[in-house]
Formats: sequence, structure tokens, C-alpha cells
Amino acid sequence: MHMDMTRLRRRGSRLVAVLLAALLAPLAVVGPPAQASVTTTERVTLTASSIVTVAGRGYGHGIGMSQYGARAAAAGGSTYRQILDFYYPGTTATTVASTELRVLLKSDTDDDLRVVATPGMVMSDARGVPRSIGFPGATVSQWRVLRNANDTGFVLFGLVGSTWRLWSQSASPGFISLSTSPASTVQVVLPDGSRREYRGSARAVADGAAPGLASVNAVRMEDYLRSVVPAEMPSSWPANALRAQTVAARTYAAQNRAARPTSAWHTCDDTACQVYRGVRSLSAAGAVTPHEAAATDAAISATSGVTLYYGGAPAFTQFSASNGGWTAAGSAPYLVAKRDPWDAQGNPVHAWSVRVTAAQIRAAYPTIGTPRSVTVVSRTGPGEWGGRVENVVLAGSAGSRTVTGAAFRTAFGLRSAWWKVTGTSRLEPDTTADGRPDLTARTPAGELRSYEGNRSGGFATAARRIGTGWQVMRHVTDGADLDGDGNGDVLAIDGGGVLWLYPSNRAGGLAARQQVGTGWQVMAFLASPGDMTGDGRADVLAVDGAGTLWLYPGDGTGKVTARRAIGSGWQIMTAVVGAGDMDGDGTADVVARDSAGRLLLYRGRGDGTLRGAIVIGNGWQTMRLLTVHGDWSGDGRPDVLASDGSGALYLYPWNGNAFSPRRAIGQGWTVYDRLL
Repeated sequence: MHMDMTRLRRRGSRLVAVLLAALLAPLAVVGPPAQASVTTTERVTLTASSIVTVAGRGYGHGIGMSQYGARAAAAGGSTYRQILDFYYPGTTATTVASTELRVLLKSDTDDDLRVVATPGMVMSDARGVPRSIGFPGATVSQWRVLRNANDTGFVLFGLVGSTWRLWSQSASPGFISLSTSPASTVQVVLPDGSRREYRGSARAVADGAAPGLASVNAVRMEDYLRSVVPAEMPSSWPANALRAQTVAARTYAAQNRAARPTSAWHTCDDTACQVYRGVRSLSAAGAVTPHEAAATDAAISATSGVTLYYGGAPAFTQFSASNGGWTAAGSAPYLVAKRDPWDAQGNPVHAWSVRVTAAQIRAAYPTIGTPRSVTVVSRTGPGEWGGRVENVVLAGSAGSRTVTGAAFRTAFGLRSAWWKVTGTSRLEPDTTADGRPDLTARTPAGELRSYEGNRSGGFATAARRIGTGWQVMRHVTDGADLDGDGNGDVLAIDGGGVLWLYPSNRAGGLAARQQVGTGWQVMAFLASPGDMTGDGRADVLAVDGAGTLWLYPGDGTGKVTARRAIGSGWQIMTAVVGAGDMDGDGTADVVARDSAGRLLLYRGRGDGTLRGAIVIGNGWQTMRLLTVHGDWSGDGRPDVLASDGSGALYLYPWNGNAFSPRRAIGQGWTVYDRLL
């Protein structure tokens, strides 16, 4: 089903900053306990021509109800009350009468209020006595309200023919409101000549210094919802999803009103508040676009007056299109961070990716000069990768700048602040997608076991089995994100020469495998170094029996494109591993060990080729297991892990130019025959 995403809540902020502060301050909402942020060092180095993939989760701020989650829950048989109880735990449903709500019409920007004249139209002001309006013997086509230049009040004009005639005998204090009796709608004329028809009345109020004027629609709550609900959620969705959306929208508006009950307006009509377009729109050419729907009218009727309360006041029922599988904590005790079992189901924006260039980063943040690195330094905690990004450091030739994850999102038009830079020269050390580094090893019996790191070079947990039957694989490697989902993948060649990709299942294990190619039985080594070609997609390397080094460029979906030879004479190697960006120049590198035990670094050029070898170690023939890890020590650089014949596991921290002194971090690793 094609989905018009403009109809779903997508803004990271439900209110513009000034309005939000004004709405929330009087309520003194006490938020939930602060969740523990995760400190990290997810550094991606860049070149001036770098392209990176940014993988992300969800659409919007992720606080409160996921609209896609509500749809899936309703389709699965959940009632609207069950949906609301899940997303707003601890709130109480209360039925309240439909009373007036005042909505700022932000699309009317020309410092006057114009409405189409209709029979029976009346005006009222702060004096409270409605009066019929008109000119004896004349036909009025429009009424117009202006604010006096001397700020003594508002005056009303009628358009007779092509002339505006003053109707007011004196300035009206406070406001002028126009409505039609017995009809219940009024058409507001917008600056471009189009019209919007609203239930209730149209009101002109002061907006700053004279002649500033704002247009407001005073409408009963249940009539307001008839336009809001289909604007916020497709009316074709299941009935209980529409009912949940109705209650959330009603409560949200009630909270806005409770926060500023005496103000000229309680809420607004765009995505900064809730989308509200009235009954219908009429273009200058006469085309009519309705904004109400029978299915959402039915949802409003079925939940008539139902409003969520907490602590004796309407709850702050935020919602967004998609939370990416984990709700974000909000400003109230009922806006908690927790796993969402529904969000992923049938949701096209649950997971997403885009490509961003170094040139775009420079354009967005010119003060840093030529971009050199992007480093995520803190996340919110819960969820994949350690949660949503809190802070990121952008470093360049002229300096660095720290911005929030939300600001980075806005700068590049990302769908949410839950994102990760991937598809780069950086290896992905977190195979379990929990924000901590992982080390995976295979036993001769074919078990894959994962160890979680503690971000400082040690282990946080004991081994956990994540697979069996892997003894049939001739080669196994991991490290790079080949399918662009933000998580490292596992590549393996079976005995028949089939190359398989095992994506992360985003829950600590591996998802169903995908065939990448055949005929790989001729390969002596398999490596996944990251992006060697500079196109923002991870690549694959292999060495055949004749010693030819082959580059298989990745396509970003887990597949590879036509190979090309980039080296020869590699038959002397006893190990070849993808290294990520060892030298910090923004391009992927390769580490190999030759038959003499020398450890060699081959630096990538960024065009798919390698520079000449640099010796970075000797005596490595004693190591029976060897791998380059994306970042085991927690300093943002790749590290080497190796185990000798005694079973000791050593960490060799890499400082960008050489190894710091090694340290033993484990024993008993003779039970394994491969480090991934």
C-alpha cells in the first residue's frame, strides 16, 4: 500500500519552542526518572570526497504513541484502550464534555481576517452581545477585520462591489468574532485567494504590536477532531487505530487548552501542534478538497469525549509516525522508554537509510572547514546501537563543533534522531546492536559464540551462543555493514563454494541468510574491510588460490557487483583480514600476515586500490587466531585481537600509527578455531 507520509506525525517537536514553553510551564509536569545516557566513541573518519550511509530507525521524536504501531496493534485485535494503555501507561480515561477550543490559523498571514459573507452572519466582541451585520440595500461579498493603528481595538469592513465600506461605529475591544446563524460554518479567505471552511466562528485577535492581527477558529472539540484525525492518520486504517488516534488527539488539544485557558488561542493548525484544515478547502479556481471522513467521524463518535488524564489534568499525549521499535522517554511519568512490539509490522519507515556526502556536511557546518570525522559521543541508552543520538562531534580542518543528534537530523533532513553513520571505512564492532562492542568466535564443532565488551578492552558478559552448524563453512568473517542497516553482517563460504550473507537480526543474533554468489570455493581468504571505493557502501575482498586479490564492490543491499583484480602475489599470506580505517585517513585498509610472521598494513587509497605494505609487527606466526576489531578498547580506533598456542587472548590497541603495549584479556581460547 502506498502511504502518504505527510498524513502521519513526523515532526521531532510537537510545538515550536515558544509555544511549547508557554503551554507546558503552567502545568509543572514532573518527568520520569532520567534515563542513563550511554557514552560512546563512534568515530567515522572522512575525506573531502567521502560518501557515507546514515542508517536510522523510526520517523519523528518517538515519544508516546507510534501511529504505525497503533495500526499493527489494531490489526492484531487490540482495542483502542489497550493501545492507549501501552503507549501512555498510568493515565486514566475520563469522559468530558465537548467545549470550545481556539485554534490559531497560521496559514492566514496578512494581518487581517477576511471571511465570505453569508446570510445571517453576526459579529461579537469582548462586550459579548452578538449583532447582525450588513448594509441596507447593499450586497456584501466579504467581511474584513482590521486592527486600529492606534491599538484601540478592531474594526469591521464589508466588501460591496469593489469597495470596502466601514461597518463599525467604534472599535471593538479584545477581538471580533464572525459566525453564521443558523449555519455552523464560516469560510476564511487566505492571502492567496483560496478559502478554508471551518465549523464554529472565525475570530480576529491581537498578535504583537498594531497592526499585528492573528486569525483564530473557535470550534467545539468534537468538531475540531473531525478534521484533525484524518489529517494525522489515514482514515483507511483499522477502526481501533483511528479510535486511539482520536483519543490521543483530543487529549493533546485538551492539554494545550488547560495550559493556557485564557489565551487568545490554545493551539495551532500545523505540525507544530496538530494538523487542522477545517471542513474543506476551496481553491481560487473553485476546486474543493474535503478534510473530513466518515471512518474518522465514526471513531470520534465511538470515543465521544474520552480524554486521558494524569494527576487530575489532561495528559501530554505526544505521538509520532514511528518510534523505530523503542519509545523515547518524554517529559512526563507516563512517557516512558520501552520496547514496542508493534512498530515494525508493515511499517515502511521503521528502518531507513540515506547517503550523506562530506560536501553536505561542510555546507551544513561551514565553520569546521573540510570535514575530517563524525563522532557520536553519547546516546540515550535504550534500543538498538544504544538508542537515539544525544550528541555528535563534527571535526574538520578549521575546528570542531558539538551538536545534538536532533540538530544533525534537522541539518540533513533525517527522519529521526535515532541514526548511525555506517557504510564507511569503519568496521561495525557491535554485532548484537546494543551499543556495546562484540567479539564473535567459532568452535571446531560449529558453534558461534558472542562476547560483549565493556568499552575499555575487557569483557562485560560471558559467551553467548548465537549459532550452530558453522563447521561446514570454509571461511567466516564479519565487521562491515554490507546491507546498509547500521549493523555489521557475517559473510561465510560453505563447502560448495556458495557465499552467504547473514544480517544482524537486531536482537543479538543473526537473521535468515541470503545468497550472495557461487563459485567461491577457489578463495583462500575472505575479508570485509569496509568501504574501499569511497561510494558509501561496504565492499568485499577475497584472495584466490593463485594469490590474486579481488575486490567485489558492495551495492549497499548485501550484494556485490562485478569484481576486479587489485593485487597479486598474495599466496604468501597466512591471514588476510579487513581492517577498517587503521590510519585515520577516511579509507578502508587491509591487514595481512605473511609466511615469515610479519604483520602488514595495506592502506586504502579510496578508489578500491591499496598502497604498498607497511610492516606493523613481527613474530606473529605464533598467533593461531587473528582479527581486526572495529573498536574493542573504546577509543574510536580499530584494534587487533589475537590468540597464541597457549590459548591466551591478547588485545593490541592501535593508536593510529602503531600498537600500544599488548595486554592479555582472556585465557582458554584454544577451544576456538576462528575469530570473526
